[in-house]
Amino acid sequence: MYIDPLSTKLLSGAGRNGIISLMYHSITPGKTRPDWQWALSFQSFCEQLDVLQDNGWTTVSARQLAAGNGKLPAKTVLLTFDDGYADNFPAFEELARRRMTATWFVVTKDLGQMSSWIDDDAPSCQLLTASQLAEMHASGMEIGSHTHTHCRLPELAAKQIDEELNRSKDYLSQLLNGPVTSFAYPYGLYDRQVLSATKSAGYQTAFATRSGFGVVNDNLLEIRRVAVMAGDSLSVFARKLTFADNDVSWPKMKSYVADRLKARLGGA
Repeated sequence: MYIDPLSTKLLSGAGRNGIISLMYHSITPGKTRPDWQWALSFQSFCEQLDVLQDNGWTTVSARQLAAGNGKLPAKTVLLTFDDGYADNFPAFEELARRRMTATWFVVTKDLGQMSSWIDDDAPSCQLLTASQLAEMHASGMEIGSHTHTHCRLPELAAKQIDEELNRSKDYLSQLLNGPVTSFAYPYGLYDRQVLSATKSAGYQTAFATRSGFGVVNDNLLEIRRVAVMAGDSLSVFARKLTFADNDVSWPKMKSYVADRLKARLGGA
C-alpha cells in the first residue's frame, strides 16, 4: 500500500476543514481495475478503508451527519454508494467487519433486477435485493433513496418529481420499518423546484455531486461529495481527502499552492 511522500504529508493534516463525503458506485470483485470509470475494485476499496482507519478517520451515516448539527469531530468522513448495485454487498460486509458505517442511495424500481435506466457510459448491472437491504439496515448501515427510476428530476413536471421522491421513500420506509430521511439526486441534478419538493417529501439530507467540504449555503439538502473513480491511486485518494476536490492532479496542486502563496504575500 503506497502513498507518495508529499501526499502522505498532506494527508497527515487533512480533516480540519469540515466533513467530507465520498461517492462510490460499483465495487467489482478482485483487484483488477474496472473499465467503467465509476467502478472500483474490491481490493482498492479495502485499501482505501485501510487508509481511513490507519489515519484516524471516523465514518458516519447521513442521519448521523444531520444529528451532529455541525459538531462532528475532525477527520469525519461519510461514505456513500449510489444506485444500489449488487456488487456493493461484499463492500457492506467489509465495512461491517471493520465496524465502519456508510449510506446507500438505491433506485427502488430495479431492486433485485438489472438496472433499467440508460446512460451512454454506464453498463446495466444487477441491483441489491430487498432482503439484502434489510440485512444491511439491520447491521447499522443507512439506506436512502435515489428516486424510483433514476430520472433527471429537473426535467420532470412537479407531479412526477413528487412521485419519484415519495414512491421510493415510502417503499423503503415500509421495507425497513422505519423513516427514510436521506436522498441523493440522480446525476447530481436539482433546481429550486426539486429542492422544495425534496424538503416537502420529508428528507433531512440530500446529496449532490459538486465537490467540496460540507454543505452548500449551510443547507443539508445540498451536501457536497467527492467522487471516487476507477483510476484513483492511494496517493490520489489521500489528496482527495485533503482537498475535497475531484481534480487533485499535480498541475492543480501546483496552481493551488501558487494561489495560497500569492494570497499570503498579498496580505503581508
